[in-house]
Amino acid sequence: MNGLRTLSIRVAPLPGESLDSWLEALARRCWMPLPALIAALGLPTRAGTHRLVTSLAEQDLRRLEVRLALPAGRLDEAVVPGDLFGRRSPQCRFCPQCLAETQGRWKLRWWLPWTFACTRHQALLHVLCPGCGTAPRQTVPGPVHQHRPSQCFHKPVPKKNDICGTDMSAVAPLSLSPQHPLTDVQQQLDVLDLYGHDAAERIFPAADRLLTQLENKLSTGHSAAMDTVSHQARELIFEQTTEHASLFGSWRARERARTVITPEFLNREYDASNRSLLQISKELGLPYAIVIERYKELGRSLKIGCRPRSLDDHWLREQYLVGLRSIKAIGSDIGTSEGPVKRRLIELGVTLRPTGAHSRREVLARLDESVPRDIRASVEGTFHGWLRLRRFQIHMAFPSLQATAAYLKITPSSLARQIKQLETAIGAQLFTRAAPPVPHQATDAGALLLRHLDEEHAQELMRHALGPDITPLPTKDVLANAVLTFGGSKAPLSRLPPDTALPEHLNVPAPLLPLLRHLFYDTGSETYAGEIHAATGIESSTIYVQLRRLKAAGWLRSQRELPSNRMRRAGNTRVYYSLTPAARLVPLQEFLDAEQSEEMDSPTEMGG
Repeated sequence: MNGLRTLSIRVAPLPGESLDSWLEALARRCWMPLPALIAALGLPTRAGTHRLVTSLAEQDLRRLEVRLALPAGRLDEAVVPGDLFGRRSPQCRFCPQCLAETQGRWKLRWWLPWTFACTRHQALLHVLCPGCGTAPRQTVPGPVHQHRPSQCFHKPVPKKNDICGTDMSAVAPLSLSPQHPLTDVQQQLDVLDLYGHDAAERIFPAADRLLTQLENKLSTGHSAAMDTVSHQARELIFEQTTEHASLFGSWRARERARTVITPEFLNREYDASNRSLLQISKELGLPYAIVIERYKELGRSLKIGCRPRSLDDHWLREQYLVGLRSIKAIGSDIGTSEGPVKRRLIELGVTLRPTGAHSRREVLARLDESVPRDIRASVEGTFHGWLRLRRFQIHMAFPSLQATAAYLKITPSSLARQIKQLETAIGAQLFTRAAPPVPHQATDAGALLLRHLDEEHAQELMRHALGPDITPLPTKDVLANAVLTFGGSKAPLSRLPPDTALPEHLNVPAPLLPLLRHLFYDTGSETYAGEIHAATGIESSTIYVQLRRLKAAGWLRSQRELPSNRMRRAGNTRVYYSLTPAARLVPLQEFLDAEQSEEMDSPTEMGG
């Protein structure tokens, strides 16, 4: 019993099919998830589908052939040598027509970086799923037996079972014109032998030569005569086959660096023109590390930064010591990096400031003695001092922290921390917190700070520090609305004038909303307390208090029951209430929606 067990249900791999596709077809035939089949076959269970194509050891392939009763060496044609990809995950493409003909079987060559067209159907390969916009087959699909072949198994929402489900065999093909240069080059690329010793050393030069020929044919000089598909192909070739993170792309970048970066090139650009290697790498579109590598290959020694064309010692001292500018900003002005500026300052005997935030101008700047002490304490030696002062000034115009935070479009906790920083810097409490319906009040120290901030000199300094983005003070209408709604359920109900338009700002306390919902939507023209109690369940005593409150504010009018109607039934005389014409104009649904939104956002308590 030491031999490997074989599967009773088998599916033969198709010619040119990749190993991951064949295992998916086998899992669908055995009616089981693909990860479960991979584990049952003793293969490494890894997240990336490409690892089934590029990273399986030879003993794993031989063991798999035995268990599936395949000829020895049959699965060598279903995988790609790992040295063609390196550590970078390859990206699979697909031809919809091939998927439809083979019922969702994926070709091995679709994983190769230089495969971009289908020569059988004269069409460009798709790179992304049109449904979810992601590259196909990035992860091992799960329950393949429960879905149709060639579906996209990408999960748009992580940790959810819902998949994209796009049928990629039904996607419209990117057809190419007959005798298109893409298909001609692709036919030559398809015959390259992927196997044997030193595959990368043999294939990369041949693939690079063919791709270079194709790039020349699809050069910008012929772009006017190219169709949309050809433009897409050109973009695909330039981006996918020159991606520096892939092994093939980095090989092409190194070959281009060897061709372009010659001793004469460095003499002209690096030495004579005084350009840095970083600038050269950006202009050539090559990775900086590869440019450095090529530079060292030529036996040249690196110099840190680039030498500035001119450097005035007096100007340098003034900029650094008086202007408090950073070394990076100074170097940018004279066209050099930080290294030469820093070395020159040390040669001049200048003590360098600490690196990081402590060397910023706004931290080092000091105000003159004419500025009040509390303002200087709030601004000097810190970041965003003027911003905190401006927000405190705005805060004291509003009745509550929540109202100020809503105006500034920040969270109340963030505003509270900023004001606490001001109080710590000044060394005194600036205001007493609001306790609805009583708004917050400035303390003596806070009132003194507000008077100092209102002075013209302080306002000029603030406008200079904050610039054009300074937050304006709230208008009277904004403050009136904030005062009107301050206090939540304890806030006053807006009065409705009988003969004029509705007030611009309305406030409806939350406890009145259930009664108003009934009056607006669940009753006829008139109603009475007993009917309200039966429909809403509100306590009778509460109903009478709220009805009187609404009537006093001009929302309701009342009428006692006629004696003739009273004689027809038992009980006390009823008082009927109806909405006034002004109340019927109120957009009540906005208040109901806002109340519902607050209830959904608030945390709920669960009893134990």
